[in-house]
Amino acid sequence: MKTPSESLKSFANRVAQLALSEDGSQAVRLLRQAGLLAPICSAPAPLWHGLGADLKDQTNSGPTNPDKVGIWERRVENGQTYFVRSKETVNDWGYWANLGRISPKQGKKRVVFIGESVARGFLYDPLYTPAMALEHILQSRLGKDQIEVVDLARTNLGFEVGNLAISALHLNPDLVIIFSGNNWDKSAPRSSDIPAVDTVLREQGIPGMKNLVENELSQHVTSLVRQVSQVYKNANIPLVWIIPEFNLGDWREQTTNAPYLVEDHNQRWIDLREKAEQAVRDGDFDRGAELAGNMVELDHACCVTPLYILAECCHGKCDLEGRRRYLEMARDAVIWDTSKNAAPRTYSATEKALRAEVPQNSCYLVDLPKLFKDYLQGEVPDRRLFVDYCHLTSEGIQVAMAATASNVLQALESADIPWRSLMGECVLPSPEVEAETAFLAAVHNAHWWQAPELVQHYCTRALESSSAIARVMTNFLDLQTRRTPMLMCRATEELAGLGSPLIQHYLLRFNYQRLDTVLLEAVAVSLKKLGLDVQERLLRLRCQEHSVSKRDTNLLDYYYCTEGLQQQEIMWIVTHLADYLTHKSNHYYKAYWLESRFVFVGEANHAVRLQFTCRLPHPVVADNCVSLRINEIPVGQMAVGRDWETWDITVPGEVIQNGTNQVVVRWPIPLPAGKKQLEQVALDLLDKMYPEFFCVFGEIHSFTASDGQKTRRFHAEAEPELSAVGVR
Repeated sequence: MKTPSESLKSFANRVAQLALSEDGSQAVRLLRQAGLLAPICSAPAPLWHGLGADLKDQTNSGPTNPDKVGIWERRVENGQTYFVRSKETVNDWGYWANLGRISPKQGKKRVVFIGESVARGFLYDPLYTPAMALEHILQSRLGKDQIEVVDLARTNLGFEVGNLAISALHLNPDLVIIFSGNNWDKSAPRSSDIPAVDTVLREQGIPGMKNLVENELSQHVTSLVRQVSQVYKNANIPLVWIIPEFNLGDWREQTTNAPYLVEDHNQRWIDLREKAEQAVRDGDFDRGAELAGNMVELDHACCVTPLYILAECCHGKCDLEGRRRYLEMARDAVIWDTSKNAAPRTYSATEKALRAEVPQNSCYLVDLPKLFKDYLQGEVPDRRLFVDYCHLTSEGIQVAMAATASNVLQALESADIPWRSLMGECVLPSPEVEAETAFLAAVHNAHWWQAPELVQHYCTRALESSSAIARVMTNFLDLQTRRTPMLMCRATEELAGLGSPLIQHYLLRFNYQRLDTVLLEAVAVSLKKLGLDVQERLLRLRCQEHSVSKRDTNLLDYYYCTEGLQQQEIMWIVTHLADYLTHKSNHYYKAYWLESRFVFVGEANHAVRLQFTCRLPHPVVADNCVSLRINEIPVGQMAVGRDWETWDITVPGEVIQNGTNQVVVRWPIPLPAGKKQLEQVALDLLDKMYPEFFCVFGEIHSFTASDGQKTRRFHAEAEPELSAVGVR
């Protein structure tokens, strides 16, 4: 019998102690975690172990299924083998290149291009893709009849890229390119991982879990490179790996509270955050950096918030390398957190593993982080090269594919051609395609809660590329503001009638209607520069469709709740993110910070009635008062306990403005309970629940806004505060 690991020893000791205690039920749960008892239900998808046995079985002999390459299946005609899209995979066709048939190799050298959505050309595909750009460069050097690029990139491709790369040998390639890494991510651990996770969380907290995930990821990337490279080495076919880069300059995760800290330092961390953010607002970057540094000492770089503050301080002090370092740390800080949906990215663990393994396995390497740094002369990569978090602009594609072509020419022709000399030979999209992509980028960034300035940038760039995009913008403004379901709007019909593959694929296929104040204001501002003033129309339409004077508004509805700019808070209403995890007590809103923000549409001088049912889930540090502000004006304060209570508040019309009005709920600070709460995380994971890594400040069961002219009732305890409301 093998000696158990230290983590399993610790876990086993706790099981033994519980077996002697009265809490037998917890002992049973721990035995289930260890796999010694059958689980209640099947384990989550083991994405922490993304490389399955199938890949390992193929490393020596090459591909084992001769009839499949991705969605394409083998056909034989007149003795020649070709591949066609399988009808059984029709639901997946949209994730791949629009390629019905892969013909037999005939004379031309064949390059197979494999990757994920970055390689697919997200927001440009199918009208412009990296594979198209690469093929144009190579053919401009070697001739159209000498070389071809077969596009096998697939959106949402993860570690399955290994099996796809091996199956690509059926296409008789002369060289294969793998452009992947953004989807090599963590997921919920499987049941057999729970003992190690449980022990790490109890003994090391979240920093230990972060290290655990990073080590797992590094091992998987190393294994992937070695196994795939060995297959290609045996086949004597060159292999090129591309390391993706991340939009460090512009992309920002939503700032959050620190997760539960083992030493119960959360209250200290909150105090430091508020002081550090104020120091930055005051321009005192030295003081801000000092305070943010103290925050990092407490959370061990497991939270993006202090790292963004440090990056901002470095920016204020013109410290370019310091800014880059902290932005890279912020990119990596979310690697452990399975409680919310983080944007795809290539972590440092992946970059380091690729840089170490690819050259050792006699493969070619295109290192985009280093390449982009060189191209931008040391500046941090930003919107010049990216349309969002990791997907490239046409300029980014041009640079990346020029460097890739340089390696391909070296491998196939022994030609040493600098990538910069190939830049001018890359095909670029038309202005109309650039305009549509830029507008889609504005939508995409807005729906990921990015800065209004960035959303405005993409809207402006869209119109600068082609004024024809104005028609798309005005129709989008209409359909997002209507209460009518999207597919029943006349504006949607007009957009579909434009015949644009990009608009059809990205805007109409996946769009969820939202109030979209940031995005639609950016659209209106951009159109005004073109001479189209739609501000008044937008305001009138919003009031007509959504004013609380006409109908009651549920502020917790997805349409309105997404305006709070707090991604973590809306996870409970986003049900499509995962099939194998459910939300714990997901019947109501949970606040993960001191303030919760909500939006409703009102009319000036028209009173609004708020009905607010809430509770405090934990004991608090000081008083248990919850306060409300509307448009920064205090409108109520109430003592809230551990039980649900409903408050009925009528806000005077003088406080209400035409259009959108912001409600801010301010919660008291809960008592620290870090270690105790971390002990619950492993049990949540076992029960296939999203774990509570973060403190819950307050919970809201219902929150509605309605016409205040119909009632003048005030809650007795809220009335004194309400009477102090001033008129501005």
